[in-house]
Amino acid sequence: MTTQNPCLPSDRRLLTLPVTAALWISALIGVAGEPVAGDKLMLMHTMPWYESAPVRGRWGGHWTGFDGRHDPEARDADGLPDIWSHFHPLIGPYDSTDPALLECQLGQMKLAGVDGVVVDWYGVAEALDYPAIHAASVALFAAASQWGLSFAVCYEDRIVGMMADRNLLPVSGAAVRVAADLRWLDEHWFSSPTYATVGGRPILLNFGPISVPDASVWRAALDPLGRRPAFFALHHLWRQAGADGGFTWIHWTPWEGSPDEAGVRSRLREVFALPSDKPAEVIVSAWPGYQDVYGESRPTLDHAGGETLRISLDEALASPAKVVQLVTWNDYGEGTMIEPTHEFGYRFLEIVQAANRRRLGSAFRSTAADLRLPARLYAARKAGVAPIATLDTVAQSIRSGDGATARAMLDRIDHEPVVK
Repeated sequence: MTTQNPCLPSDRRLLTLPVTAALWISALIGVAGEPVAGDKLMLMHTMPWYESAPVRGRWGGHWTGFDGRHDPEARDADGLPDIWSHFHPLIGPYDSTDPALLECQLGQMKLAGVDGVVVDWYGVAEALDYPAIHAASVALFAAASQWGLSFAVCYEDRIVGMMADRNLLPVSGAAVRVAADLRWLDEHWFSSPTYATVGGRPILLNFGPISVPDASVWRAALDPLGRRPAFFALHHLWRQAGADGGFTWIHWTPWEGSPDEAGVRSRLREVFALPSDKPAEVIVSAWPGYQDVYGESRPTLDHAGGETLRISLDEALASPAKVVQLVTWNDYGEGTMIEPTHEFGYRFLEIVQAANRRRLGSAFRSTAADLRLPARLYAARKAGVAPIATLDTVAQSIRSGDGATARAMLDRIDHEPVVK
């Protein structure tokens, strides 16, 4: 992890293990509920760690940098907000608990054909910035349900090491901390009808194990739960945790040496086989690129005008795995964001939408133009240019797939006087 600041909860790093995996077997697993047989469950990995001064009274470290070097209220040389990233959200820096923000982001995901979100979750400990992340996760869970999107958790077991390093948790407390966090999930989220499942079991990812490599700790935390989740850890570490399977993350090995597209695709298929040769034990990921801002920076993976995402998503959807994870919606520190930005516009979201149009067929009717509607609604809410009831009707039109009505209403709002 990065060493810029001891309070930094986490960063996402490229996984660069050699690509030496067995070939996939072609059998498909049966899954209860979502996804249906022969289809995929597409989940967007989302970071809930952004804080803004207008919403929570301060700009959080993921915008300012944990040394406070950046000021989102100032402008950089390009006239864009000065944030800790090479890239800038098209709607501007935001707060992860803001209802208007969640409405915008989830609306964009739904219109792109995404099935649900995976929230990067740091548990319920009253330490560091974990309470703020948890509050945003709770808000995201509730909003996702309203938008008809499923929800799953990626737990960060590194919190155990980070808390121990700061004398906030004794080393012997690792098992207690993990058990408490997983018990909270079981009591509050796993039983929800909108929690994402595979094989009838709630999906639980762990970005590790990093601080808790002992399988007995995970077994002791998981076995007493009322609903035993389908537990996935990182592709090269999952057996260490005694998990049910592994998930891939960001890999640049398929592009090493500048192979042609056929070569990249062949290597991606090998990457997706890294966790296991059994599809039931694998979640595959697709990503748009990588360019971080950390002092100990990883190599850049070229976004290639969208080709990196297009190819990795094509191969993920063609794989026998039943769950596809999009990495990520909004990790601005690592430059893996699919969310619309000043630098890329809607390109990545349009690629996801086009892939889902092919995947879902004529039943999927959202257009690239529809993807712009949630951001227009967000801007209208922030500007106060229409009554709240009118904007709520726009939101309902977007949720129901009636883009024409939403667009017509927003067109009228654009020409109406500001409502004070």
